[in-house]
Amino acid sequence: MAFWEDWTWKKLAICATVIVVAAVVIVVLVMAFAVVRPPKAKADDAVLQRFSLSPGSPAANSTISYNVTATVSLWNPNIYRAIEYGPLAVAFSFNGSRFDESATVPAFEHKPRKKATVLVTVGGAGKPIKLTAAGVKEFSNENDTAKFDVEMRLDTTLQYKGRKAKCPLVVVCPLQLQLVDPDVAATAFQRTKCTILRAKKSGC
Repeated sequence: MAFWEDWTWKKLAICATVIVVAAVVIVVLVMAFAVVRPPKAKADDAVLQRFSLSPGSPAANSTISYNVTATVSLWNPNIYRAIEYGPLAVAFSFNGSRFDESATVPAFEHKPRKKATVLVTVGGAGKPIKLTAAGVKEFSNENDTAKFDVEMRLDTTLQYKGRKAKCPLVVVCPLQLQLVDPDVAATAFQRTKCTILRAKKSGC
């Protein structure tokens, strides 16, 4: 009885608070050191200054001329672990057909709880694009509005600080681009969430 008499409600409340705080600290430490989270990505800006198609016969022999600039931001949500990215290979597609794979971004380190920005500019004249007949028709429809749906894809590998696994990573950004005159102020671009595809294996 004397034991319980020594434990007043105040002491019990203090003890419970200490236990809760300790539990929260343990959870935070586990999240920071044991659990890794993939990066998040958004297309912050994109400008299309040229986009013209020369339909071929058959459609797969079509060629395209273009000038695209895009900015993608990556967010590292991890509290402790930095991310090491390998070189990023960049590709642009229209209607499921790639028309540019020339751009690359050098490898870099992405610090925890920080944003990293990737800027890509590509251009070409008379480049082959293997469209279907439906793809050529879709280009014509979008050309009437001067708004084009283009996909930007970044392929790389990532490695979390303190881990050995090198994990394949793909970032896919759907871009709706307004064709603009280079001599006129660019049309406002609506920020777009990108899809992150990563390998389902240990350490990734």
